[in-house]
Amino acid sequence: MNNYQAPTRFIGKKTKYLDCCESTNVLGFQEALSLEIPEGFAWIAGQQTAGKGQRGNQWLAQANQNLLVSYLLKPTHELLPFQFFLSKAIAIGIVEGLQLWSNATFGEDLPLEIKWPNDIYVNDCKLGGVLIETTNQSNAVKSVIIGVGINLNQTVFNRQNATSIKKLRGTFTKTEDVLWMLCDSLTRYENELGDYNLLKESYENNLYRLREKSPFQLGNQRVEGEIIGVSSQGQLKIRIADEVQLVEHGQLTWIFQ
Repeated sequence: MNNYQAPTRFIGKKTKYLDCCESTNVLGFQEALSLEIPEGFAWIAGQQTAGKGQRGNQWLAQANQNLLVSYLLKPTHELLPFQFFLSKAIAIGIVEGLQLWSNATFGEDLPLEIKWPNDIYVNDCKLGGVLIETTNQSNAVKSVIIGVGINLNQTVFNRQNATSIKKLRGTFTKTEDVLWMLCDSLTRYENELGDYNLLKESYENNLYRLREKSPFQLGNQRVEGEIIGVSSQGQLKIRIADEVQLVEHGQLTWIFQ
């Protein structure tokens, strides 16, 4: 992996591999601010000592068992202030990249879904996640660091609803085999950021628990609702007792039975 370069048009064309670092997102931010780093650059780590997840959570992964990578983007799309457009594009790109790899490797799709806003799930278990962080200048987005974690070969987790390719398929997976598929797929979807209808359709076609009645914790109340889609601002649309509610990220806790 030390000299790995993805055979792609853009994302992952240049990379930096580290055996261990605090966090690929933290490292990416530090180097992007202080060095002339080209767009599409990727930081890849065998291990993170303080991996970052959504809402300040820590991403825990065993050393040299998973794909841990952060990408630098410098997009100019007018829609970027609505960060959810980028979040959707990245989540779709990851799902498509994993499906391309799965078909090439196993001859079939994985039952992948996107758990709002951008976790990757298989059969009610988390396979991976995305963390998007931006730097702004003069009220405009200057750069974006996209952290991606995919469980490849780890089989023991500190949470019940987690899985990996090894647990799903029983085989060892080389990090670079998955990485280049993701890089190529992410490139395509980053280029299609401005196509609202395409992103909306692709995202909702892969949305976890869409049109299913499910239990949630909403504030201090347990409710049962049906996910019917996502708003243009990134809120989850849930029908609860014949009323559609728009839920912000952080307001809702998923309940797994």
